Amino acid sequence: MVLLHDTDEVRRALFDLDYPAAKEAVVACAERNRAAPEVVKALRALPLGEYANEAEVLRSIPLDPAAPRQRTPAERNEQARKTRHGHPGVAEHMHEVSPPPIEEELGETWGR
Repeated sequence: MVLLHDTDEVRRALFDLDYPAAKEAVVACAERNRAAPEVVKALRALPLGEYANEAEVLRSIPLDPAAPRQRTPAERNEQARKTRHGHPGVAEHMHEVSPPPIEEELGETWGR
C-alpha cells in the first residue's frame, strides 16, 4: 500500500474529473494527467465503487502518518465517523451494537 504525504497531488491529478466517477475513471484521469506514480498507485488501491465527489476520493486514500501535512480536520472527522460506524454503505440499523451497561447489569427486562 502506498501512503501519500498529502492530498494536494491527488487534487491536481483529478482537477478535470467529472463526478460521480467509478474507481476506474478516477485512475484513468490521474494517468491521463500524468500524475506521479505513487498517486496512481494509491488511487489503484481505492475500494471499488463510485465516488460522488473529490472529497470521497480524498477520504479513501491512506496518508502517511509521519508526513508533515495531515488530513484536514473535516477529513479526519469523516474518517473517524466511518471508523466508529463501520463500513460506508451499511445502514446504521444493521450495525451490531452492544447493549447499554445498565441493561447488561440488570438484564433485558429491567425496565419492562
